[in-house]
Amino acid sequence: MANKKNSIEDKKKSKQSIFRRYGKYFLILFLVLGQVFVAYSIVTQNYDAIYDYTQSLVPVERGKAELNEIIVNPADTNGQRYLLVQLSLELDSIDDQPLIEEHRSKIRNNIIKYLSAKTVTELQGIKDKEDLRVELIQIINDAIDSRSVRNLYYSKYVMQ
Repeated sequence: MANKKNSIEDKKKSKQSIFRRYGKYFLILFLVLGQVFVAYSIVTQNYDAIYDYTQSLVPVERGKAELNEIIVNPADTNGQRYLLVQLSLELDSIDDQPLIEEHRSKIRNNIIKYLSAKTVTELQGIKDKEDLRVELIQIINDAIDSRSVRNLYYSKYVMQ
């Protein structure tokens, strides 16, 4: 009789352990499918707004601008060394080109002031040129009071 009770209890425990084992997976699957359904519902309701927003972030055509050669004497060189730089600008939009043209004198002046304050060691080296590129983007954006410059490329960079 005791053996029958033990075997019945063992069967109940094995059924419970099977339920617990597979029940966890079923619960996880149920939760994941529920989240997928909720996410799908939200996206389908707001799809037009989401699409319009993402399309507004990507301009149709990027603008370009060229800055003529800028020649400066670096700091502490007593006029014996010079830096010649020609820059190409990538703009966020083609509509920003007139903004660059309008502020061209101010941009050149700010770049000349900034570059002439740098020493020769600050203007040489690949890392220094990259840091300088980022700083020049900031200077140009500050000069035009807009975040129009997306990237800056050196057309010429000569240190003599």
